[in-house]
Amino acid sequence: MYKIRNGVAVFIFVLFTYGCAGMQVTSGPSGPSEDDQFGTSFMAYTIKERLRKPRTIGQPMVVTTFVDLNNLSKSSVFGRVMAEQLLNKLHEAGFTVSELRKGKDIFMRQELGEMILSRDAHEVLNKSTADAVLAGTYVATSDSVIINARLLAVNSPLVLSSCSYRLKMTKELEKLLTGESPF
Repeated sequence: MYKIRNGVAVFIFVLFTYGCAGMQVTSGPSGPSEDDQFGTSFMAYTIKERLRKPRTIGQPMVVTTFVDLNNLSKSSVFGRVMAEQLLNKLHEAGFTVSELRKGKDIFMRQELGEMILSRDAHEVLNKSTADAVLAGTYVATSDSVIINARLLAVNSPLVLSSCSYRLKMTKELEKLLTGESPF
């Protein structure tokens, strides 16, 4: 009787161990965390996990300003904040991210300080050598903002990865979307 119980216990242990060996465990967020205010940590992780084309994470990429889905030539403070936040989170995730707005020189202005970032095409250092670009859109609804991001190949129409995310509308988001200072 004692041998049978031990045999059953060993069988159950082996069965359990074998069953667990086949399980895949992935690291990273399963959803946004409390401190992921705009969902950018979740989005960066998702973009990294969904890469379809074999790509080394060290290949350079750039991040562009997110634009209004209804007018692709229009953005907002929100669109610029999303790009800044995702640039940071993608860099944290191990991507090599190039800064498009790096100027040729550091310039100083008494009222502003020292700056090197610019949106003036004549001031930008050089064209990017990136092989991918992260582009994004957003659209505001009455109760949320829907955000779409896609990592695009520069030299082809291929979408290398993509994700969508929905933010609950808040007063702060409304102000970022309309250009008012939320602070």
